[in-house]
Amino acid sequence: MKLNELIKDKDFIAKLLNGPCIPKDKTRSIAPLNPEWIDDKVSDTVTESFRRLIPQDMPYLSYVIAECNPDTIQEGACVNDEGKRIRYFVVTIIPDSEFPYNFSFPLIHYMQTIGLACWEIIRATLYACTKDMRVLLANDPKPPILNNAVIEWVSLYLGRKPYEGISELSQQWLNTNEYDGNNMDIHLYKVREMERDALLQRLIDAYEVDFPEDK
Repeated sequence: MKLNELIKDKDFIAKLLNGPCIPKDKTRSIAPLNPEWIDDKVSDTVTESFRRLIPQDMPYLSYVIAECNPDTIQEGACVNDEGKRIRYFVVTIIPDSEFPYNFSFPLIHYMQTIGLACWEIIRATLYACTKDMRVLLANDPKPPILNNAVIEWVSLYLGRKPYEGISELSQQWLNTNEYDGNNMDIHLYKVREMERDALLQRLIDAYEVDFPEDK
C-alpha cells in the first residue's frame, strides 16, 4: 500500500507531524518528532498490537510511530527524566465512511488509545519484572520513572466526501450537561480542505492509489 510506504517514510512523517498535522494535545511535549529517533522495529511491533485492539473489520488504518531517545538505554526499565521516555505517535487514516461510523469514531479511538496505554504499562511492567524491579504507583512519581510511552495522536480524514462526523468524545454524550470528562479530541485534520503543500499532496496521492474512486 502506498499509504503504508508513506507513513513509514521517517522524513515524511516527521515533517507531517511537526508541520501541518501536528498533534494538538495541550499537554504534548514541546519537542518535535525526531526522524532519526524513529525505531522501525518498535513501531511495527506496537502497530501490530494496536491494530489487534479493535475488530479487524473497522474501516480505519492505524499506525504507531515509536520515537526512542538514543540517550535512553532501550533495554532499561526506567528513566530519571520524563523527557527520556519513549513516545508513541498514533496516526489514523480515515477513508470515506458513512454514518454511523463517522459519528462513533471518537469513542472507538478513545477506547483503542486507552487500550494502547494499558498495553504499554503492562509491557513496561513485565520488562521491569525481568530486572527484579518493583513497580509502584504514585500521584507525583519521582525518579526512577517507569519507561512506558507517552502517547500522542492525529486523525487524518482523506475521504473525498465532506466529513460529516464528530471530532470529540463529548459530542457522543447523551446528556451533555452531565459530561465532566476529557473532551478527547481526536485531533482531526480534514486533509483535502487544508491549504495544499507537497506533504499533503503526497498523502492525498497515496490515498488515491490505495482507495481508487469507483467509476
